[in-house]
Amino acid sequence: MKLLLFDIDGTLVSTGGAGVRALNRAFHEVLGLENALDGIRPHGKTDPAIVREVFDACEPSSHPLDCVSRILDTYLRFLPDEVRNSGSYRVLPGIESFLEAFHTRPDLAFGLATGNLERGARIKLERGSLNRYFPFGGFGSDSEKRAELVRRAAERGAQIAGVPVSPDAVFVIGDTPRDVYAGREAGFRTVGVATSDYSLDDLQKAGADLVLSDFESGRDQFLRMARIE
Repeated sequence: MKLLLFDIDGTLVSTGGAGVRALNRAFHEVLGLENALDGIRPHGKTDPAIVREVFDACEPSSHPLDCVSRILDTYLRFLPDEVRNSGSYRVLPGIESFLEAFHTRPDLAFGLATGNLERGARIKLERGSLNRYFPFGGFGSDSEKRAELVRRAAERGAQIAGVPVSPDAVFVIGDTPRDVYAGREAGFRTVGVATSDYSLDDLQKAGADLVLSDFESGRDQFLRMARIE
C-alpha cells in the first residue's frame, strides 16, 4: 500500500487568488482592516498561521483572544463565493487524468496534506470536482504545524487502508519548499511540483526526492520513482 498525499493550492488547483480575497474580506468585516494580507506570502502556510502572521504585523495585543477563530469562520463564509466567481480557477496540468487513471487501484490511497482548513479545502476542490478522489487528509484545522498535519494525513490513510504503511511508501506532493520540508520532517518521500511560484531549482534545494514541472509532463517520472506499475 502506498499513500499519495497532495497539497491543494498550486498543486492540484489554482483558485486565482480566491483564498486571499476571502481572507481580506474576513479581516475587513471582523476588524476593519483593508487588504490585510498585503506583504504576507501565504504559500505553503496553514490558514491559522497566516492569520496569526497578519496579527503579528499589526499589534496582536490589540485584538481579542478569539479573533483567530472569528476571522477563520468569516473566511469560510466568504470562500465559496470567491471560488465560484474566480475567473482564473483551474485544475492544474495532468492532475485530472492522473487521478482518474489511478484512484481505483487497491494498492494506492489518495489523500490531502494541506494548510487549508478542512472545510476550506473541500470548497476549493468542489469546483474542480476533485473531492471524490480524496477520502481523507491532514489539514490546517488539525495543526498549525505542517509536519504534524502531514503525519495526521498518513495516520488517517493507514486507518482507511486497514494495513500498516511504511514511511517510504508515503509520498508528500506539493509546490512549495514548505511542503517538502514538512514531508521530510515527517519522515516521508517528497515530490516537488513547480506549478506555482517556486522553480524546479527551489524545490530541489529544499530537498525534494523528485521534482516535476507538472503532472502532465512528469507523470512517468513519478510512477517510476514511486514504483507504481
